[in-house]
Amino acid sequence: MKKKFLAGLLSAVMVATMLAGCGNKTVSNENSTESSAPGTQEAATDDTAESVTGGDAAATDDAAASTGEIVAKEAYHFEIVSKGFQSTYWQAVYKGASEEAKKLGVTINMVGPNSESDIADQVQMLNSAVNAKPVAIGFASLDTNAALDAIAAAQSAGIPIIGFDSGVPNAPEGTVYANASTDNYNAGGVAAEGMYEGIKDRIANATGQVRIGEVNQDATSESICNRGLGFIDKMIELITGDGKTVAVIGNDYYISNIKAEVADEKSADVIIEVRVPSQTTTELTAIAASTILNEKDTIAIFGSNQTAAEGVVTANDNLNVLGTGNDKIIGVGFDSGSVIKGAVTNGVLYGAVTQAPVTIGEKLVDLLVQVANGETVSSVDTGCQWYNADNITSEEIAQNLYD
Repeated sequence: MKKKFLAGLLSAVMVATMLAGCGNKTVSNENSTESSAPGTQEAATDDTAESVTGGDAAATDDAAASTGEIVAKEAYHFEIVSKGFQSTYWQAVYKGASEEAKKLGVTINMVGPNSESDIADQVQMLNSAVNAKPVAIGFASLDTNAALDAIAAAQSAGIPIIGFDSGVPNAPEGTVYANASTDNYNAGGVAAEGMYEGIKDRIANATGQVRIGEVNQDATSESICNRGLGFIDKMIELITGDGKTVAVIGNDYYISNIKAEVADEKSADVIIEVRVPSQTTTELTAIAASTILNEKDTIAIFGSNQTAAEGVVTANDNLNVLGTGNDKIIGVGFDSGSVIKGAVTNGVLYGAVTQAPVTIGEKLVDLLVQVANGETVSSVDTGCQWYNADNITSEEIAQNLYD
């Protein structure tokens, strides 16, 4: 099984020697009974994963309590299974996790499939993570149902799971102790609010039906689904609040799970069209975006993650219809990367929403350490921000952008 890794970016933080040997720890969360996690195991060293060794773990419980800082009681080892290393977003998550691991004196072994469509590969990686017998596992699930057996194996082995990014939605009770993630539903709403500023006058003054497109790379993962639904629900709220009607067409999952009442497609003032490609690639999201951009009534389009937003930009390379003028289609992206940042800077995209991927990695390791220490943990919302050409270089925004 092939696994893609970040050798160029991350080799500076890799160290060959892994720390081993810790006793059983008692862990708990609000929805589970106490269980014991096995001791630290040596991290994998083959070329299919990224490994980081931290410094000494020497602080006492009293010191940790007095400062309020997170301190590892021992030199723990953690296995982390991400959704993949397809985009630079995951590289940024890894950067945050590896730096925090070094700071806290623990080791991590982070793996992920080549593509976020490779569900079976990710399940095998999770099984391997369980078999490595770490103190705890970090997991960003592509498909929780597909991973249920591996999750059950972790629980049977007394290995707590900490979710990150999209987490592990609908996991069995007591298996996932906390998540380090963006509130994706709210983040989708932030994207809708940012876009609406650029299109509300067009909608108000339209003499016929107008269309807003949404390109989602999938209809399975928590992050994409909630983000896409958050965008749709907020956009419906904004449009109907200004006295117009909305219909939603396209992908069945998103149509079925919106919260608001909608109008019939033929009578609606605004159509929200949702498209999902068969696989999570920039090329296929570009095809989905092109279909929407070629509709004569399209006034705006949203790409709900890095892959989808890059697909929107790629589609525009041939069509040249995106921009900020009244004769252009308003494009909004999500996440970062050089393509999206360049499109926002030069006005091809009206704006985008950034998560805090480095912070997600940091908070993931913090939660892993806390659960290994036997502390009660709770989920952390790592936040998001709207950015455009006016604020993209500000310190507040720039720290959360990546290439």
